[in-house]
Amino acid sequence: MASVKLKFRASQKEGKEGVLYYQLIQDRNVKRITTTYHIYPKEWDSKHDSIIIPEHTHTRYPRLTAIQMEVKWDLYRIRNLIDTGIPLDNVCESFDRVDTGKGISVFDYAHQQVERLRELGRIRCSETRESALRCFMKFRGFLDLGFDHFNKDLIERYEAWMKEQGVSRNTSSFYLRNLRSIYSAAIEDDIIQDLHPFIKVYTGVDKTVKRAISLDELRHIKNLNLEKRPALAVARDIMMFSFYARGMSFVDMAYLRKKDITGSHIVYRRKKTGQLLEIEIVPQMQEILSKYRNETQYLLPIILREDGTERKQYRNLLVRINRNLKKIGNIAGLPIPLSTYVARHTWATLARDKNIPLSIISEGLGHDNEKTTRIYLDSIHTSRLDEANRLILDDL
Repeated sequence: MASVKLKFRASQKEGKEGVLYYQLIQDRNVKRITTTYHIYPKEWDSKHDSIIIPEHTHTRYPRLTAIQMEVKWDLYRIRNLIDTGIPLDNVCESFDRVDTGKGISVFDYAHQQVERLRELGRIRCSETRESALRCFMKFRGFLDLGFDHFNKDLIERYEAWMKEQGVSRNTSSFYLRNLRSIYSAAIEDDIIQDLHPFIKVYTGVDKTVKRAISLDELRHIKNLNLEKRPALAVARDIMMFSFYARGMSFVDMAYLRKKDITGSHIVYRRKKTGQLLEIEIVPQMQEILSKYRNETQYLLPIILREDGTERKQYRNLLVRINRNLKKIGNIAGLPIPLSTYVARHTWATLARDKNIPLSIISEGLGHDNEKTTRIYLDSIHTSRLDEANRLILDDL
C-alpha cells in the first residue's frame, strides 16, 4: 500500500521561501516529486503536513490559497496514478508535466480552464467542464498527454470506451462537447492548431424519453396526504412551486430573495443565462411562501444558512428533494421518475397543449437562445406571460 504526503523543505538561507514536495512511499521505497510551489517556514504546519492559510485580508492569502488548490489537484492525480497499480518510478514519470511545445499538458490546461471559469463566477459551467475532464482522465487511466496526441483516433476510442461503460449517447455527447470547448480554448490560446479531433464522434442531442406528466397526475400529486411525511411534503411543495412559477429551475428557486418581491410579482435573474424575468405571485405560490418562514434573505427553505456554503446547501438539498420526489412518484404510480425538472417540462408541455404560442412558452421558461421559439416576437409583455400561467393553473 503506497502513501503520498505533502512535505516542506526549508531554504538554507534565512528569510527565504522553502519548497513543497510530494513524498511517495511503497514497500520502503521512497520517492520524491519536487514542485514549483514555494512558501515561508511560518506558513507550514509540520504537525499536520499542511499549508497554513491566513485571514482573507492577509497579503499572502491569494497566493497560499492558489498553491493549496494546485496541491489538491496534484495529490488527486498522484493517488489515481498509484491506484492504477504502476510502480512508483513510473508514477513519478507519468506525473511530470507533459511538454507540448508550450509547456502545458491537456489535464493541466483543462484544469486551468475550470479554475478560470470559477473565478469568473461561471460556477455551473466550471462544474460541467470539470465533470467532463474527470471522465476523460478516467478513460486515460489518469495518464496525462500533450495536445499533439489529441487526435481523431483518441477521441473515437474515448467515445467507444464511454459506450462500453454504459454511458448513454446524450451523456457521452455532453462530455465530448465540454471536452471540445476546452480544446477550442487551447486553439484560441495558440497552444495547438485545430486537428479536428471531434469530427467523427457524436456531439448532438438525442430526443429524450418523456419527462412531463399529465394534468391528472399532477393534480393527484398535489392532493396527496403527506402530513405524516414532512420531508416528502417539502419536496412536493418545492416541485409545485416550480410549476406554479412557470417551470422555474431549482437553482433559481434556491436563490430567490425576499427583496425580489416587487408588489405582486417576483423579479429575478436566471442563474444560467442572467436573463431578467418577472413572475406574478399567483395564490398557489403565495400559499407555499406563507407556509415557510426562512430566517435568511431567501424566500424558500432551501438555503438556510448564510455562511459561505450556500451553493453546497442547495446542491445537497436538490439531491434529497429529487430522492423524495421519486418516492412520491412511486406512491402516485407515475410511469416516469419524478424530479424537479419534471415540473418545468410539464409546464411547457401543458402550455403547448393550451395552444399557447411557442414564443411565449420560451419566454416564460427564460430561454435566451432558442431560435425556433423566438421567430414570432422579440419580447413578450409580462402580463401575457401571467395570463398564460393562469390559463394553466385554472385547471389544477
